[in-house]
Amino acid sequence: MADTDTETTAPEGAAKVAENGPPDSVKRVSDSLSRVLGAQYQPGEVAGGIADKALRDRLNQRLVAMELRRQQNIESVAQAAFEAAGVEQAGAEEPVVDEDWLVRFIDLAKDVSNPGMHQVWGHVLAREQMAPGTFSIQAVECLAEMTAGDIDLWERVGRISFPTGYLIKIGGRNHFDDYGVSQDDIARLQVLSLVQQSEDLSVTFYAPTKGLTFDFRGFNLIVRHPESSMFTLPAFKFTPLGVELLGTLAEVPVDRGYVEALGEDLKGQGYDFRLRTNGA
Repeated sequence: MADTDTETTAPEGAAKVAENGPPDSVKRVSDSLSRVLGAQYQPGEVAGGIADKALRDRLNQRLVAMELRRQQNIESVAQAAFEAAGVEQAGAEEPVVDEDWLVRFIDLAKDVSNPGMHQVWGHVLAREQMAPGTFSIQAVECLAEMTAGDIDLWERVGRISFPTGYLIKIGGRNHFDDYGVSQDDIARLQVLSLVQQSEDLSVTFYAPTKGLTFDFRGFNLIVRHPESSMFTLPAFKFTPLGVELLGTLAEVPVDRGYVEALGEDLKGQGYDFRLRTNGA
């Protein structure tokens, strides 16, 4: 039987890759790996595509690159702490940070690379140095799970929070869209264990004089009811960890518009209200 020559045609996509180089997505993967791991990573030059010596070289380069990056992160947090310490007020006694706390703090801080988060971690270290016990280990571990976007969200939440640990709802809604906090944002805070999982909680205040003052940061919301001495309001409740971080990472004045809207909502339920500026 005579041999028959056959012609093999490469797939059109493969031909384009060979002619024009790897697609942008492949290049982005390569650039990211190379930047973080300290060596060049290219398609076809990984796994079984390189010799043992080259693999050992990459191991050494990765260890150096990763540890250098971690040291740079620690240096940046330390610098931010020095800057923050310049505006913090120390107590009368010389405070001493618990060594176990500091070791755990550094172990977590070394993997924080975002420059904005360096400032947050530096602030935490300075506050803890001025007043040991301000931040629990659990709070620092939670901070390690938070992104810069989470910190921004937490500050927005601080502007509509009742300081004792509640997000009082307006109209019973499970969101605060008008104030930059969506229902998805609430879910994110629940994942971070800052807000309790239940969405149908309420908070009850007893007011024997039929009047109650809500001490928000910056404003007092003074509420009265002509008949009732029990004030039950739908609310999200912060976890103990959330209350701790609310008082340390979200020390911001309340949004006046939110307090006014809350007052108007209560007015529709038969309450009277007025606002008064406080010194918070």
